[in-house]
Amino acid sequence: MESSLNMKRVLITGNKDYGLAKALAEAFPEATFISRSTSGTDLKRHDDQVEVAKLSLEYDVYISCSCLSQFRQTLLLEKIYQAWREHSKTGQILCLGSSADTPVKGHGWLYPIEKKALKAYCRNLSMEALGGHGQEPSGLRVTYLSPGYLQTPKAEEKHPGVEKINVQYLAKMIQWILDQPTEININEISLDPIQLNGGVRK
Repeated sequence: MESSLNMKRVLITGNKDYGLAKALAEAFPEATFISRSTSGTDLKRHDDQVEVAKLSLEYDVYISCSCLSQFRQTLLLEKIYQAWREHSKTGQILCLGSSADTPVKGHGWLYPIEKKALKAYCRNLSMEALGGHGQEPSGLRVTYLSPGYLQTPKAEEKHPGVEKINVQYLAKMIQWILDQPTEININEISLDPIQLNGGVRK
């Protein structure tokens, strides 16, 4: 039986020539990708984020794969979610976070704090999807996926000798999440690679 996912229109923010987005381009060959390098859209700009939110209304699935600083990944998600709610749209939203969202680092590095904010917002939205707090279910399924180190050229350069998650494997996991029955919402998945030999490859 053909997966219903094959009939869904998918919008992905990210550079399809790099890292996980590249693996997603292979997993979703008909998907539309939005990034400065692929479409000329600067996702850091408020006006461009508003335009992407309008565009997203034409799709069934939105995957947030772009790593946007200054909390812009969360702000873009807010615009897209509000647009979908205002138009009574049903569909699926999946946001890529990071397992760095868990520890407290004790310094001013914003990256883990930004991911904590994204995680908290996604969990609020997934609660709406379930009809929590006495509300009617939103009709939108929202998932927060937080992986550890990914196998990308940049990560290999920055963290040599550390075990990393294969991006093709993660793309298949995303396909599985999006292909779940409509009455099921996967709220959150967190995964990390096991560091064999203390994290140093022989």
